[in-house]
Amino acid sequence: MKKQINKASPLKGKHLVKNPLLYFFLKSVDFFSSLYFKIIKILKLEFLKSKKTLNSEKIELENFIKNPKKILLSNTAHLGDVLISLKAVSFLKEKFPDAKIGFVCSSVSKEIVEKFSLIYKIFVVDHFKINRKEISKFQKIRKYLSSRKKVIHDIKKEKYDVAIDLHYHFPNSIYLLHKAKVPIRIGYSSAGFENFLTHALSWKNKNQHVFLYQLDLLKFLNVDSNNENINIEPKLLKISSGIFTKEFVDRYKDQNHKSLENFHLPKDYIIFHIGAGSEKKMWDINKWQKLTAELLKKGKNIVFTGKGQNEKDLISKISNAQSFSNSKNKIFDLSDKLNFIELSDVVKNAKLLVCVDSFLLHLGTSLDKPTIVIYSGINNANHWVEKKQNIIPIVKKMDCNPCYMKNGCKSMDCLNTIKIDDILSKMESFECKS
Repeated sequence: MKKQINKASPLKGKHLVKNPLLYFFLKSVDFFSSLYFKIIKILKLEFLKSKKTLNSEKIELENFIKNPKKILLSNTAHLGDVLISLKAVSFLKEKFPDAKIGFVCSSVSKEIVEKFSLIYKIFVVDHFKINRKEISKFQKIRKYLSSRKKVIHDIKKEKYDVAIDLHYHFPNSIYLLHKAKVPIRIGYSSAGFENFLTHALSWKNKNQHVFLYQLDLLKFLNVDSNNENINIEPKLLKISSGIFTKEFVDRYKDQNHKSLENFHLPKDYIIFHIGAGSEKKMWDINKWQKLTAELLKKGKNIVFTGKGQNEKDLISKISNAQSFSNSKNKIFDLSDKLNFIELSDVVKNAKLLVCVDSFLLHLGTSLDKPTIVIYSGINNANHWVEKKQNIIPIVKKMDCNPCYMKNGCKSMDCLNTIKIDDILSKMESFECKS
């Protein structure tokens, strides 16, 4: 008998974890930290403080929330997560135009974050659990500890009033923000360390986009986020110095359309992005080959984007499998050839983007590009795919979908049962609209 998977919630208790050892660790952290703060409270004799002193401390904290001079945001996750989070910067700037905003991110995401002029300071931490560099675990841990120590020191010097951890999965930055002595610390309790927050929010499983979860945290600062028609993704359509750095704006304008010339791209092309952070989210290579063949027969130009040797090898395999006589002039491999500016430009000028659950999904959405995403049942598509007419997720309805299992299952039927015709029919619907 096939084992039934409870897909009702990704939560285990109040934590967003499946791993029993990690769950035990987070439960232990929450339990012992609760005891620790109770003991500290007794040792500091806080219960003997006068009412006047307590009121004074309360007013000081309330002032930080009402009118923060320095705000620190944190999301040390991967590129797509961080691109979504950057929208929060615009909301905070609208509410607090004079506030200086800093951002804690990974070294991989820094390339994107540093393009935004609304962020005046960047702090880089590479947590060993989400570091995808091809180095040993020991090297990852050593790098994390050294970068963490430096960041805590640097944040302390800046003296932030408020810090918001936007990442509700483990690992978060909550303990780091506590060690950096930021007085107001806001975040979700779903990845542990909630006792190190001054304002904690319980995560509830709703069919809403991840950014709406992040907006819920901004409500602690009285940021209005009740607009149902809110544009979720940070807009890259209008590249202006109001949001981006002058250097980025100048380079983008200079780069615009040059990418097409430099890589000899045609004016009319479709992007295929076959790779993802997890191989379990990647569609069958044989189906990509057949889909490519079908589109070549129709005279379509296909541009492949990707990163890393593995994706480069897969793209090469797809290209070499084509028997169409003119295929070499119709297929363009740009894997590992584009920086963020060039990639943005190539996506912006594409007719259509076909991808799996990856950074390209969020970049395509930001650029308002018609996108078809081949989505696995590992995550809830409602959390990661914005509800827009030109963004179409192909999701197979199954009893176990979504399973919220990081490494999926052995069969991955949720992904492997998606057919080539499913993609072709969606592409035809886009062509009918255009």
